[in-house]
Amino acid sequence: MEQDSLNSIPKIDKKAFKIVFDVHYKPLCAFAYRYVKDTFVAEDMIQEVFESLWEKRLDFYHEKAIKAFLYTSVRNKCLNHLKHNAVLEKHEEKLIYELESESFFTQHVIEEETFNQLYVEIEQLPNAAKKIILLALKGLKNKEIAEELNISENTVKTQKKIAYSKLKKGLSPIVNGILLSL
Repeated sequence: MEQDSLNSIPKIDKKAFKIVFDVHYKPLCAFAYRYVKDTFVAEDMIQEVFESLWEKRLDFYHEKAIKAFLYTSVRNKCLNHLKHNAVLEKHEEKLIYELESESFFTQHVIEEETFNQLYVEIEQLPNAAKKIILLALKGLKNKEIAEELNISENTVKTQKKIAYSKLKKGLSPIVNGILLSL
């Protein structure tokens, strides 16, 4: 860097910042690209690092501190990016394994079919029982359901019994049919 720009670094005005940007942008992009292997990701990282430098510009008094900050920040962003990608790849591998696994596939088909049938059966319940069961499926306790619907807790319990009985009868043949088809 020129001596004139070094003298203006303590101020880090827009002109000095532009000089720092112009001098370091391309080398930082090349440095980041070496690790992330994606030009757009590298350029985005460098933009974020320069935004951070601008926000912290009053903390720097010489070029070496700025340069150390820039390269350390880029290195940290690259590490975070690579760690994040490793987690994503591991998750994708797990999903692929699960999708290729016959038992995983069968289990999820059964779950989806059962939940679908459960909601079909719930729709056929009397209105009061339907409201209570839907609230119970959301995790509400009997007392909370009673308060929500402005009814007694005993009414909630009675309607739940009626609903469970009807659901059990309605779902039995369906669940048995799913299990027999496997």
